Amino acid sequence: MSDDKEMKMERKGKSSVEKPKLSLMSGIALLVGSIIGSGIFISPRGVLLGTGSYGLSVLVWIICGLICIPGCMCYAELGTMIHSSGGDYTYIKMAFGDWAGFLRVWSEICCVRPAIIAVCAITASIYLLQPMFSPCSPPHYAVLALACFFILTLTLLNLSSTRGSIIWQNGTFYTKIVALFLLIGLGIYQLIRGHYDTFIEPFANTQTSVKKLSIAFYIGLFPYSGWNYLSNAVEELKNPEKNFPIAIMSSIVASTILYTLAYSAYFTVLTPHDVMTADAVAVTFAENIYRPLRILMPLLVSISALGGLNGQIFSIVRMFSVAGRDGLLPTISAFLHIQRLTPVIPCLVEGLLGVLYVLVGNADRLLGYLSFSTWLVCLSSAVSTLIFRRTMPNAHRPFHAGVIAPTIFIIVMGLLTLVNIIFNPIDILVGMLILVSGLPIYWLFVWKRPKSVDKFSERITIYLQKLFLVAPENNKQDE
Repeated sequence: MSDDKEMKMERKGKSSVEKPKLSLMSGIALLVGSIIGSGIFISPRGVLLGTGSYGLSVLVWIICGLICIPGCMCYAELGTMIHSSGGDYTYIKMAFGDWAGFLRVWSEICCVRPAIIAVCAITASIYLLQPMFSPCSPPHYAVLALACFFILTLTLLNLSSTRGSIIWQNGTFYTKIVALFLLIGLGIYQLIRGHYDTFIEPFANTQTSVKKLSIAFYIGLFPYSGWNYLSNAVEELKNPEKNFPIAIMSSIVASTILYTLAYSAYFTVLTPHDVMTADAVAVTFAENIYRPLRILMPLLVSISALGGLNGQIFSIVRMFSVAGRDGLLPTISAFLHIQRLTPVIPCLVEGLLGVLYVLVGNADRLLGYLSFSTWLVCLSSAVSTLIFRRTMPNAHRPFHAGVIAPTIFIIVMGLLTLVNIIFNPIDILVGMLILVSGLPIYWLFVWKRPKSVDKFSERITIYLQKLFLVAPENNKQDE
């Protein structure tokens, strides 16, 4: 009964002033743009290294996409039942308690998302600069400077206008689709010319090691991460009860098909060894067919990475803001600009952390430590689906995932997490230590927060309100 009341509070916590801006197509663009980053264009070799052959690796790609579908069904039920842009942070908090929600938002806003933002920005800058310095690599400091510029520019865009950020996301989405269709079209062209040697014996050199195959599945799931990001913007989605399930299901299906076709296209030109050793598979593939494409393809990869970067900022600042609204983060986090209605403090924090990660380096390594947490969160959200069936049996559920979908997803995610713990214990241990490092913060500043912290926070909040022209949602002006 208490959970039913909490859910009603989540609904009332939504802004009644700001009108939803995300259409169904914009929601799909946000999801596909977040799922399909730059990995498929640059280095899809992780799965191939664990399987040894095109045939088994493409099966892994397809199966990983299919594994995500029951997870999408769980999020579709949760997102249409609980209209909060906190997404899985809100689901975990309501199901397991404030401490679990805090750990989720702590790891995401301080570690995972800034690291992904940094990686996207560095990737975009490398591929934009590469044609100018070919055949040499672009200067390291030029790459870092341009990466920081990209992060700050897109942070400013998200600060200035939600609608402008959505327009940019839609534009990069269509550019990404053009790039994928170009790859697939070139692959079809090669097949017509008779280049299909790899497909005659697709399972040649297959490796069947349990360890390698398990890791291949775990690596294969990572490029699909991002299908849950629309739950971080459900308050801004038009007609969420109808559009949320359509957007999340169609995005994962479309991404699976596009991944499979683009990945297969590479093998019309490149051998499995070429794919495993190439630094930029899409560029190598394109220039082997038509040399001038070595200029166009890096540009398309760069724009694709910038689309992923914008999607990361757009979604994480909504989770950040909701956590502030819930009192697990400083309340100033939930304040919006009085005219632009944008979450100023979350945008600034995530943008500056992204720049810091670019300058410090090792963002890739940090993501390696925390990659397990992505699927641990999805697993926890699927479990919360079943918990809410018991604690909130009478809640309105416009979409019902049934019992089979969450059960399958929980079992598969549990097994893959267990395998990763067995074969990759050091990274998992480091990742767990980073995750639980939020517990002392939660104990000191949330659970046992002294009054002196509240007084100091009030003074800082008033100062920041004046500095950035932000106010609580109920006090915002119409745009």
